[in-house]
Amino acid sequence: MLFPNVKICFSTTQLLLLTIFGQTVILGFAWGFTGGVLFEDVIPLSDYIVHLIVEYPTVLTLVVTLISTALSIITSMFFTFAVKEALGHRLSGPITLFRLRTAIALSRPTWLLRWRFLKLSVLTLAIYVVVTLLNTSWSTLLLPPLLQWPVPMFGTELDLGSPAFINQLNVDLNAAQENSVQVPAFETINVLTLISGIVAIVVPGDAETSPIFSFNGAAYNRTTGGVLSVIEEYSGSSNPASGVGLSFSGGKVPVNTSFDWGRHGNGSVGIAKNYTVTQQGVTADVTCQPIDRSQNSFGITSTTTQGSVYSFFTWNATANCSGNSNSQTYFTIGNAAGQISPAFEGFIPVVVCPSPGSTSSTKFDIFLSGLYKYEFLPTTVCEVVPYLTTVNVTYNEGLISVDWTGTSSGLTDNSNLPLSQYIANVISYQMGSNQGMTLNTIGDFLSAYGNNNVSEMYSELNDYFRGIAEFASTQLRSGYSVGNISSNMTRPTSGTMYIATYGWRSQYRTFILVLVVITIIWGATVFAAGYSIIQERHNPSDPSFDFSNPIHLVIAASGGGPEGQLDISQAGNSEDITVRFVDGVDKEGRRTSRKLVSA
Repeated sequence: MLFPNVKICFSTTQLLLLTIFGQTVILGFAWGFTGGVLFEDVIPLSDYIVHLIVEYPTVLTLVVTLISTALSIITSMFFTFAVKEALGHRLSGPITLFRLRTAIALSRPTWLLRWRFLKLSVLTLAIYVVVTLLNTSWSTLLLPPLLQWPVPMFGTELDLGSPAFINQLNVDLNAAQENSVQVPAFETINVLTLISGIVAIVVPGDAETSPIFSFNGAAYNRTTGGVLSVIEEYSGSSNPASGVGLSFSGGKVPVNTSFDWGRHGNGSVGIAKNYTVTQQGVTADVTCQPIDRSQNSFGITSTTTQGSVYSFFTWNATANCSGNSNSQTYFTIGNAAGQISPAFEGFIPVVVCPSPGSTSSTKFDIFLSGLYKYEFLPTTVCEVVPYLTTVNVTYNEGLISVDWTGTSSGLTDNSNLPLSQYIANVISYQMGSNQGMTLNTIGDFLSAYGNNNVSEMYSELNDYFRGIAEFASTQLRSGYSVGNISSNMTRPTSGTMYIATYGWRSQYRTFILVLVVITIIWGATVFAAGYSIIQERHNPSDPSFDFSNPIHLVIAASGGGPEGQLDISQAGNSEDITVRFVDGVDKEGRRTSRKLVSA
């Protein structure tokens, strides 16, 4: 029976019914578990269990292996018992020794290989493979792998293209107290504005600049992209905001994002998290090229005031761009003789044209020219066209990265004029502050990384001004996101949070393979058990005899007597000898152990 030396108080039919019930329960568990995973798509483990797995990684494998082994053993026991009982009834008639051997192999199970009996050999091999795969199948099904659990997220952010925001920004830009509010903020973020442009530059060759730009406690991968973090742990500073609107220069900016946890609770941390969110970004098409004198003009005049040690130069740079004009005043120094050393001193006058706020065009030009130390930079005009766009933002390992989708929001027309004017103001202020009394910050950068190639310089300037435009938009979005934002100034955001954790995720092909193995075992078990139950009604089996037990076979063969002695004189055909099992009867006519005799 199932367990040697243990007295079983159940009939064979009852054991067969128990086998069918037990095997069906196990199959139901396998299908139910798989169905649950496929229905839920993801079933994550609790954070407590995940942390235990991380701390004791081998324990998970041990526990799952023990459970899988137990299920595999139980399933195999049910299968082999049902098959053995069914084959026991099939052995009641004449059978060749090879078929007897095949029956023994199927009840183990093990496999045989005889080319003369290819079909039976294939059958034993197939059953052996399926039963052997049981443990692997259960392990594959039950072992929770490391997975990425996607959690949908949604929220709102400030819409820089909404009519309500554009009107508010327009009012703020043209307010009488504009300079007293805006300039202090510019002074605070002045260094950040410079760095935002420098970091955005992709330096050719082997030279590298840092790809990380930090603003208000948040770290961006090379550029802000005009976005503001919508994830709390990436929102940066927790200090009170320094101001609101145009006066903002740092501090906590609230976020409005929620997560759809479904039926899995909320607040799961897992091992690590990253986010991908579709947001509104701001960038600019920047094209730098030599000045076209037929359409534009750029002039520089100076006034010298000589002193005993230094001479002071007052420069007036004037730009004319397609009928519009603007000018900018600069101050530098030279030696007492009124000269500037071209080896150690330089000057790059910059003028934004038209003057921000004096035109209805959303695009503007930046005129600049290098003098003295920076004479390698020819008179250049950079056309800047800011626009809103849709971006995919990735939040991962503390870094915010912007991936441009190329989808423009279509707001490059005059309705977005205030945003363009603000960006022009930031660039004008920044470029003016770059010029010191003897040197220019951006000029020194170009000297170090691009003065031998004009096209490379233009490419670097493109990146530089685009980086400033994007940072200015992020700074503006931060200022107006502080405090209460009316609903007509917001737009929806959507994305996915990916939690690295342990659990189960639907894998259709893998699950199908696993279920096929378990279902085949169940089907074979139920078929064999059902056949045996039917046979038990007409021809009850002898529970004291097990044909797969070598000892029982030896006793049966030795009990055959002279009349049933097996003829093995032809050893080459011994597997073809036909035998049968008969019931032994003692002298008093009582039934004894079974005998194996020649048929």
